[in-house]
Amino acid sequence: MMTVADAKRIAQKHYDLLQQDDLAKWAETLTMENRKALTIKGGSSIMWWNQGRGYFEQYGVHYKFNRVDRMNEGYCTLLFTKYNADGSVRGMPVPIHLRKEDDKWKVEQASY
Repeated sequence: MMTVADAKRIAQKHYDLLQQDDLAKWAETLTMENRKALTIKGGSSIMWWNQGRGYFEQYGVHYKFNRVDRMNEGYCTLLFTKYNADGSVRGMPVPIHLRKEDDKWKVEQASY
């Protein structure tokens, strides 16, 4: 049984791999549909990657778990606080939506 702790771990890994510039491993955190979209020019997944990398490269943005927003069997929304490189908070917490796929949490939609 996958717990909220498992979902938090995958979500944090998603953000950490973005900072580490590891597109291949980052893609493994995505749902199958989102992984397929990486190959489509203008697809949402590649736009997420570019936006997230841009925030990191320009501002040194990093993410830390804030709270559970919604949790149902097979689906959850978590909120992460965005921090600048100097440790100051950058804007409002951002949601990341995860769905169980093959009994593993995968990112369905992310915000940066």
